[in-house]
Amino acid sequence: MLYHLFAPLQEHISGFRLINYITFRAAFAAILAFLVATVVGPGIVESLRKKKIAGFSETGSKEVDEKRSLKAGVPTMGGVILLVGVALSGFLFARLDMAYTWILLLSFLAFGALGAVDDWKKLTHPGAKGISEKQKIAGQLLIATTAIALIYALGNVEDKTPWLRGPSIKPDPYAKRWIKRHEVKPGESWRSLAGAYLGDSDRAEEIARLNGITLDAIPPAALGAPAAAPGEAGASALAPPIGREIRLIPAWPNPKDHHRADLQVPFVKRFCLDLGLLFIPLGILVIVGCSNAVNFTDGLDGLAIGTTATVAVAFTLIAYIVGRVDFSRELHLFYVPEAGELAVIGAALAGGALGFLWFNCFPAQVFMGDTGSLSIGGILGVMAVMLRHELTLAIAGGLFVAEAFSVIWQRYYFKLTRRAAQKRGDANATGKRWFKCAPFHHHYEQLGLHENKVTVRFWIVSVICVVVALVSLKMR
Repeated sequence: MLYHLFAPLQEHISGFRLINYITFRAAFAAILAFLVATVVGPGIVESLRKKKIAGFSETGSKEVDEKRSLKAGVPTMGGVILLVGVALSGFLFARLDMAYTWILLLSFLAFGALGAVDDWKKLTHPGAKGISEKQKIAGQLLIATTAIALIYALGNVEDKTPWLRGPSIKPDPYAKRWIKRHEVKPGESWRSLAGAYLGDSDRAEEIARLNGITLDAIPPAALGAPAAAPGEAGASALAPPIGREIRLIPAWPNPKDHHRADLQVPFVKRFCLDLGLLFIPLGILVIVGCSNAVNFTDGLDGLAIGTTATVAVAFTLIAYIVGRVDFSRELHLFYVPEAGELAVIGAALAGGALGFLWFNCFPAQVFMGDTGSLSIGGILGVMAVMLRHELTLAIAGGLFVAEAFSVIWQRYYFKLTRRAAQKRGDANATGKRWFKCAPFHHHYEQLGLHENKVTVRFWIVSVICVVVALVSLKMR
């Protein structure tokens, strides 16, 4: 919003030009989200405490549940603090004339609303366990499907691609051979050079600007003017000088190809798979899976929100990189024009996460509940899909993935061993458990580690995962 208010004023007051810089808006979005969380937080915590919005969900482990019962009076549903800080910062500092901004922020709020309904029902109705697992999954699927359908539709309208299409290998979007310098010969023009080396004469202006043409609008005649001797006047003055060695931009990627449904594979280049309709189920799986993974991770003071901060910082950097043509070219990444605004929202999430950690660190004054965990997972999942970095999210959010896998494997292993016991005809046919308790952060608690030590060590693992994810951008 502030961008649209202040951008017209930059012609009169130079200081307002800062609003054009994504780094400026991202930094202030993070600061504002942190301040909102820390300023509004105490009031929300006190309000939740007075309304007795507190409690805990049972894990099935007697030892863990006894420890959690000691925190039964700590207010839950504190994710509202995060919703307020991130949403406010996002709407204020991101550009609102881009569809991706609205899809991301509204998805964030929708997941938060779903979690809030679950928390409210769970904590205000004695004996209630919130909405059922099936209802929660149905809500997540509805939100994720709506977001993915909009992203897929926008991509097809923008690139004029067929709506009903299967997966297909696209031509290599990266340069097989990059001629970085060229000596201008008589008769050549910026347009002919672009056609010869980039395969697209319409990219002549990019080459011209790379070689010192700084006019706000380069006349079309100058782009097509043949090379001339240095010092000539008129359009020839803007033409490439004969005999001069000029720099050429890489042939990849073409900014007109937005790769809206293409799969970006970490550590791999020279590969471009258009997922087609497979983009929809993959995107839904990423969003719903990430939302539940963060929900599973939320079990110790500061664990989920601290991990969120590290992953949010990583995706803020990724968004900034893929939102710039030059950086995405150098790193062989798909260029996403709107990614800069996603970086602003990602920075707001990082700042808001640190603000919430102020109250959620050990010993916690408030828990985020499903209100926070579902919304965090939802926004990270939608952001990863928009940036075409779903697989990178699996690396950066490796701790989230491990927590979710521990729950799935625990259930599968229990059922598998119970079935085996029933087939053997055991008198007391019951299953075995791989972990002492799942999610597996409770497993380490039962091994005798203090929860604060488990949290900090898991944060370290999360930082390592983020570093590997960022390294994967370069190692291609």
